[in-house]
Amino acid sequence: MTIKKNNRSLPKQYFDPYGEEESDALSLPTHLAVIAMSRFIRPFLKKKSAFVGAFVVPPGGDLNSYRRAASWLLDDLVRVKPKEGYNYTVLVADENDLHDDFESFRRLKKLKRAIIIIADKQLLKDEIRLAADVVAELPAPSVGDHRIAAWRMGFGNISDADAAFLASQPPIRAALAIRQGRPIADIIKRMRLYPPSTAVTKGVPSGPTLHDLSGYGKAKAWGLELAEDLKAWRDGSITWEDADRGVLLSGPPGSGKTSFAAALAKTCDVPFVSASAAQWQSEGHLGDMLKAMRRSFSDAEAVRPCVLLIDEFDSIGSRTEDAGGNSSYQRQVVNAVLELLDGAHSREGVIVVGATNYPYLIDPALLRAGRLERHFEIGLPDEDTRAGIFRYYLRGRLSDEDVKIVASDAEGWSGADIEKCVRQARRSARRHDRDLTFADVKDAMPPTLKIPMAMQRLTAAHELGHAIVGVLVEADSLISVSISETVRVEGGPQLVGGALFQERMFTRKTSTYFQNKIAVLLAGIAAEELLFRDFGSGAAGNPDADLNKATELATMMEIKWGFGGSLAVELADTPKRLAALRSTRKGLQQAVDATLTTQFERAKSLLQDNRNALLDMHIRLLKEKFLTADDVRAAVEAADTRQTGETRAWKS
Repeated sequence: MTIKKNNRSLPKQYFDPYGEEESDALSLPTHLAVIAMSRFIRPFLKKKSAFVGAFVVPPGGDLNSYRRAASWLLDDLVRVKPKEGYNYTVLVADENDLHDDFESFRRLKKLKRAIIIIADKQLLKDEIRLAADVVAELPAPSVGDHRIAAWRMGFGNISDADAAFLASQPPIRAALAIRQGRPIADIIKRMRLYPPSTAVTKGVPSGPTLHDLSGYGKAKAWGLELAEDLKAWRDGSITWEDADRGVLLSGPPGSGKTSFAAALAKTCDVPFVSASAAQWQSEGHLGDMLKAMRRSFSDAEAVRPCVLLIDEFDSIGSRTEDAGGNSSYQRQVVNAVLELLDGAHSREGVIVVGATNYPYLIDPALLRAGRLERHFEIGLPDEDTRAGIFRYYLRGRLSDEDVKIVASDAEGWSGADIEKCVRQARRSARRHDRDLTFADVKDAMPPTLKIPMAMQRLTAAHELGHAIVGVLVEADSLISVSISETVRVEGGPQLVGGALFQERMFTRKTSTYFQNKIAVLLAGIAAEELLFRDFGSGAAGNPDADLNKATELATMMEIKWGFGGSLAVELADTPKRLAALRSTRKGLQQAVDATLTTQFERAKSLLQDNRNALLDMHIRLLKEKFLTADDVRAAVEAADTRQTGETRAWKS
């Protein structure tokens, strides 16, 4: 026997709670919430009588969906008996809205019907039990519930397999995939194609170990040591307190942060759990986000020992930044993460890896000992590392000489770029029904353009300006200086040259140190102006550009480190906050301008004094494309010796 409605049918064992009113406009999560609550208040719904129902939302449930479902159920009663009017209410008890005095609940005696939605079982107080006719902890939606909801939404009788798949997913994901006129098969296909942001690998992940990966430097060494410590912890040789439990990885997009975390799990022979701070935020209001965060950590604890990756870690925010009206929200989020990382919340066996492109946006408390206590910067791979990555993905298909050629041509590529290239090359070989060749790989690489010589001259002068002044003022240690000969036709902005510096250990960061650092940053445009009479726009316009970084340093000298006209300081260190202070604090913009102008003129003067070295190396860099720090120092010393000799000869 079946229950029939509008030429659609549903097996009788699946109870239809709706009556005759259609509800196709409701989302899937709201349908599921209506189904769950209807089972407990069915007698009141049938008799259209007065009642107060109190429902605890199941773990992971969307609070807003249950709120909308309650409103729909009470609205439906008004539609049936319109003369009674809207004498009802929906109350929500969550971490934000619940008050100790329960004044809002006292209104219930004046209302005919009410539904109380309770975000967490811990918030189910005795006062609610006294006021309510029905109190229930709602179960998670079942497979049968999903069949009912799909039928009510116009999809007909879906298969048990499709219903089971929907039941295995967060309902909010299906709500995003469902569109009017889109078949259920297409909806499920899309959901399989784009899995949830929190993904738990039941077993050890497939893919390379850290031993297989090229590059990563100190991060790789740390990961291999951690694998040994985790093995010792499993054997009982050490306690969990003896092992590192968290690390922050920072670097540009595509530098391999996620690959490192997965390879770490593979090396440690443990499951891999991935989450995203930005996705936590997209779950809804503060309560939803906090639930999503706790759910990710619970997923990790369920399969521990494991590696938990939290991508876009900077999205959590910082309590030191003035977020205006969102400061309270941001503070609660950071405090919750701190609690999950340590505090009363045990996470023994869970190794947390945070990944970010913007480490300076992260609250310092999250990076202290016992939390994400290590920080490794992962840059784009150099030529040797690129060759190693090519070898891994090519599996010995090309000779070392061929690999060296493609690695050289892939300058500026990330590991993800290389993997994509080899994948396309393999596809081409399959279509031609043959083994992969060198030509396949070359054809899969995006076309390149030779940089005009005029642009190479400008780039060489700019980067040598940084290098020479860097050697002369000795703020940070110069490593090398280089320029590129080609750029890819495809893709966004690309580096066409660079002067690489490394901060010295135990450097005393005085006002002189920061003045020297600003002079080095401005030396690029100073060299352009010295040789070509003006400079281009490439030194500004993004957070990593020379002028932007110099401006931020000059601002922080004034307001963060006490090197300006006042010892009163602020904690501001983000570009947005620093820009706001320059706009609002009297005299700050002028002080910053004065510092930048002074150091620009200083850099230009130093380069003028070492013009011979600049001209000599300019010719050499255009020819060789790469110079070491020793090359630069030797050229500066040789030019200085030559100039001194010429001066003496002239005087004599």
